[in-house]
Amino acid sequence: MPFPSGQEAPFSRFLSRLPLGVAWRRALWGLVIFGLVWALLAWDLVPRRLDLQAGQVAPRDIEAPRDAIDRPETERLREEAAARVSPQYEEDPAVAPAVDQAIAAAFKRIREARRDQETEAAARVDALKTDLGLEVLEATYYSLLNAEDGVIDDLETASRQVMARVYSRGVKEDRGSIDLAEEQIRAEVENLAFRREFKTFLLALNRRVLEPNFFFSEAETERRRQEARQQVEPVRIPKGKVVVRKGDVVTQDDIRRLEDLGLLRTQRDYRTVFGAGLISALLLSVVALYGVFFQRKLWQSESAILVFGAILVLTLFSAKVLSPVSGFLIPVAAGGMLVTSLLDGRLGLLLAMVAGVLVGIIAGDGFTVTLVAVIGGMVGVYAVARIGQRFDVTRAGILVGAANALTIVALAMVGGRTLADLELWVDVGWGLASGLLAAVLTMGSLTPFETFFGIITPVKLLELANPNHPLLRKLLMEAPGSYHHSILVANLTEAAVETLGGDSLLARVGVYYHDLGKTRRPYFFVENQLAGENPHEKISPHLSALIIKSHVKDGVELAEAHRLPPRIIDFIREHHGTTLVGYFYARAAEDKPAEHIPEEDFRYDGPRPQSKETAVCMLADACEAAVRTLVKPSPGRIEAMVRKIIKDRLNDGQLDEADLTFRDLDVIARTFTSILTGVFHARVEYPEHVLHEIREVKRQQAQLKRKNGRAAANPTARREGGAR
Repeated sequence: MPFPSGQEAPFSRFLSRLPLGVAWRRALWGLVIFGLVWALLAWDLVPRRLDLQAGQVAPRDIEAPRDAIDRPETERLREEAAARVSPQYEEDPAVAPAVDQAIAAAFKRIREARRDQETEAAARVDALKTDLGLEVLEATYYSLLNAEDGVIDDLETASRQVMARVYSRGVKEDRGSIDLAEEQIRAEVENLAFRREFKTFLLALNRRVLEPNFFFSEAETERRRQEARQQVEPVRIPKGKVVVRKGDVVTQDDIRRLEDLGLLRTQRDYRTVFGAGLISALLLSVVALYGVFFQRKLWQSESAILVFGAILVLTLFSAKVLSPVSGFLIPVAAGGMLVTSLLDGRLGLLLAMVAGVLVGIIAGDGFTVTLVAVIGGMVGVYAVARIGQRFDVTRAGILVGAANALTIVALAMVGGRTLADLELWVDVGWGLASGLLAAVLTMGSLTPFETFFGIITPVKLLELANPNHPLLRKLLMEAPGSYHHSILVANLTEAAVETLGGDSLLARVGVYYHDLGKTRRPYFFVENQLAGENPHEKISPHLSALIIKSHVKDGVELAEAHRLPPRIIDFIREHHGTTLVGYFYARAAEDKPAEHIPEEDFRYDGPRPQSKETAVCMLADACEAAVRTLVKPSPGRIEAMVRKIIKDRLNDGQLDEADLTFRDLDVIARTFTSILTGVFHARVEYPEHVLHEIREVKRQQAQLKRKNGRAAANPTARREGGAR
């Protein structure tokens, strides 16, 4: 179960500056949460019935007390009818003849230049360029001067015919119509049987003389639009029709309708405010009593109270925001999933039920929204109770959406609605969207809560369990023996903690880091002494014990430098408790009597394990190291060793502060024995005559293999062998 230890969390630093005592602060937080819940609930229940402004949310359904004309809707429909009237244009009949005359004048000027043989060709070309103003190559003008008379006549005829066809369709003064006319000119000129330079000339000439011959008539357009408006019948509001629905955002059009109906008067009922406060007090009292009787340790944490309250308030705020869209879209499941991931699954169920009731009141759909919210929230809690990977949160969102959809369909069928009802499937869609929204909000909110309140969550643990984490890679590269020892101890711890019903993921990840301090002096630990040389043989037992014990302090410093969560650092600090470094204590006692050697110098600084997970880590660490020393491990020897170590730790008082029973210790011993037997089983020792027979069989198999190989390399021999 995640728990807000939060030693370096910003919230903890904030609490340390408050002058109030812990009990007073918890009471203060309770009052703040109650006030916020009351305010959010009362905001929707207080009947600000007719004291409305544009942009507010309607607190209730407002019905028309009499028949009236719906001015905003009537005007909207009339404007839509007017907008459907296309702009009106009037033709200028003088444009087309003027364009035709402009083409004739251009060719007349070309013929004059052709007849002027006394002037040089270059001068005539320059004059044509100036007079015609066309952007064409000089070569085109030379071609016009040198072309036959029939070609010039044909060009003029073609140009005038193209423009006649263009104006037969009409050219409006808007840009789109002009572009369309130019495209028509281009297409028709391209189809003419002239040389390329003549086509270029015709295209440039016709584009230059092109002018619109239809012009926008504002008066005619407005006249027709006014006729369209008058043809729309006024929309009426019948008596009893809901003008503004509860939860809808009031628009300026709604205000106009209410003004026409004479409904804009202020009226408040403070009894509703008191009722909202009473409901809030009753529900929060249930939450508080549950914490006192069933979650006392967790409920004594200010962080836990604030996390639960903040998530409840945020859930109600989301209901306030999303209820105008649909009550089925409200992500109540996100609150339950967050509380489960951050605090405890049972508290997650409690929040889902409490928030479901309050959201049903806010959304105004009573039982239906409440039941969908509660069922979806409970499914979300169950789905994230055991997170093994990040996709599990997405999977939880999908399951929540499916549960919402099924509940909505079931309630619809109970209420007599048919599956052909379109509104039913819209509600189903909102229910599915609520599940996905819950997954997104859960993933997005975990990190801020983790950071601010110092809580370690399953998602954070999955990140820390990644073998590519810098500290794990450091442990692997600098102390490989300790790394592999940690992996095996993690397997033991996880299996035992899961059997006991503890946080198995926290146990596994915490054990990964428990020997992190051995990276400072890796070769002083036997599992990393690959070359066989033991540096402890050259130093005194006191110094050896000091070095061995220092790996706890070094690990804590390294973990804090990399900002590991406090719950992980607890594994480093507590996995040896205050146990005795027995080997070096015995060596020291060889020279002096034991009574002259302070035992405290050879004991770890502690503290003793404070949780079930760190206690199991201590036992697994000692058992794995001890069983590894057995010469011929057998199930009986392994079990005897495991139970002896557990008994020694119990007698030494190392388990006094951990939440473990004698039955738990027996379960731990059986779990360790099962796993260690599979890892450190002894090989079967065959009698000598059996080994001789095995060697003879292997020799015969090798001879047969060589014979088959020679036969495969000689096809003739294979055929002969086959014939025989």
